[in-house]
Formats: sequence, C-alpha cells, structure tokens
Amino acid sequence: MSTSLLLSIIGLRFTVVFCSAFLVPIPALEFVQSALVQHQIVFLGDIHPLAEPKLLVAELIREQRVGQGIDLLALEVGADQQEWVDRYLKSQPEDTTILLDHPRTLRAHWGVSAEYLGIYRAVYQWNRIHPAHPMHVLAADLLGWPIAPTTLHMATGGFVNRDIWMAAAFRKALEPHPDWRVLIFMGGYHGLKEVGGQVAMGRVHDRFDHWFAGYLLEAGLKVYTILADARQDSAHPATRVFARLARDSAENFIEALDSTTDDIKEPLYDVDQDGFQLEFWPARFPLRRAADAMLVLNRSTPITILH
Repeated sequence: MSTSLLLSIIGLRFTVVFCSAFLVPIPALEFVQSALVQHQIVFLGDIHPLAEPKLLVAELIREQRVGQGIDLLALEVGADQQEWVDRYLKSQPEDTTILLDHPRTLRAHWGVSAEYLGIYRAVYQWNRIHPAHPMHVLAADLLGWPIAPTTLHMATGGFVNRDIWMAAAFRKALEPHPDWRVLIFMGGYHGLKEVGGQVAMGRVHDRFDHWFAGYLLEAGLKVYTILADARQDSAHPATRVFARLARDSAENFIEALDSTTDDIKEPLYDVDQDGFQLEFWPARFPLRRAADAMLVLNRSTPITILH
C-alpha cells in the first residue's frame, strides 16, 4: 500500500472519529462545570415550572471544587428579599423557616418548591464546609417584583424596564469584586443577547432593546448564556431549535449552538397568553447570536410544591 493512500485512510478514520465524538451530547453537569472554568460569568436559564434546571444548579454547587467554585450566585428574586437570604445563610443551626416564612425568596408566584429551596441549602452546606471560600447569593430581581400594576401602561412599562434596571443593579454589586466567578440563574429569556422585543397588553404596547444579558454585554461584561428548553405537555417548546437538537434522544444534555441551526430563521416562538403578548425583535436572527448553548430537556418533571 502506498504511503499517500495509507495517510488518506488514517485521515479519513480520524475525521470520522472526530465528527462522531463531536456529535455526542455532553452531560449537563459536565458542560456547565467546563463553562464556569472558561468564562467568568455564566447564565443558566430556568424553566420555572420544571424541576431539572434547579436540580442541576444544586448539583453544580455540591460538586464544585475549591479554587474553581462559584463566588456569586445571582437569582431571580426581588432585591427586597436580600435581608432574608442573608439571614438564612448566616443562621446557626440552619433554619430554612426563614426562607419559607418569606416565600418570595423561593419565587412563590411560580410555586414554593423543594427544588428551589434545595439551591439555597446547597449553598448553605458549601459555606459550612468551606468557610474560607464562601458563596454569596444575590437577590438580583427588581425591588418588590413581581409588581401589582394598577394600569396597563404601568404593567408594560414595568416589563420593558425590568431588565435594564436589573442589569444596572447587578453591575453595581459586582463592581467591588471584578474577579468573582458568577453563575446567573433566571428564566431563560433574560439570558438572551443581541435581541429585544415588544410587549403588549390590550391596546397598550412598548418595546425594549435588550434583555438582562444584552444590557450586560452592552456595558462591556461578557456573558456565556445557556438557554433551557423542554417538551411540555401543555405547550410547544420555547424555541424552534429544540426539535433539531433533541433528535430522538431520551436524555437531557447541553449542546453548544453553532451555524448548523442558522437555517431556522425565527428561532423563538412569540408568547400569547392570557391577554399578554410578547414578540421578539428582531424576529429573524441566528439563535447563536443570542445564546451560546442550550440545555435540552427531553425528560422533565414538575417542581415539587411545598405549600
């Protein structure tokens, strides 16, 4: 056999093995661990009614290593709840009733869940075992959110201004600690970059330029965004990309977004629910411009409601 033919065969085999390995989905925990090593700020999207994203965050905290751990965990919890979050983390012995008695720390409007409480408990246990390397928790949502608007204009105005206010408060909290490793855990839309939208209620509508991560990017902070999407019995997934990535798998995994999904011109479904309408602007864009990876939940379970 000639040398050139042998090299061609070796090269072909290498290409096949490489491509096969590239297509193997990466387990979610392993992917997020790697992302946190490579990026200072990682955004992981939540799906509020589902348990799996919350269980992933708790597992990530339990399995992290000293020296590679999360310094700041930013949660979609009203800033006015920071006092109770801090009191819980300082309680001796651990006193979860502090959180349960202040259910907005546990996002009560989506249902106080065992899984969300499990995130706080994982932080508490980490800090107890590693007092020299504590994790900090930031209640990163608006003061008093969710608001109770008295007019449609107040409702749409609160929605469109929410993310820019959240981003400004987040930057202020991070400013004294520029080297902190950060995990942001919020509903997935807040992690979108380079896309905004329009919200409408009745005849009242308002437009916004960016979501939370987009405003951070505009201010010079680099954010690595991992969206989450799932099959749900009552509705289609949030993205048109989900079906492409999910394939016929029964497993949950994370996959980096690349040009192979660029042909899906309108990757996000608009939201139309109970008189509330949300359109993304622009509607047509490659999803990889707005996010870096996707947590694909082929198997999911509802959150466990505590009360």
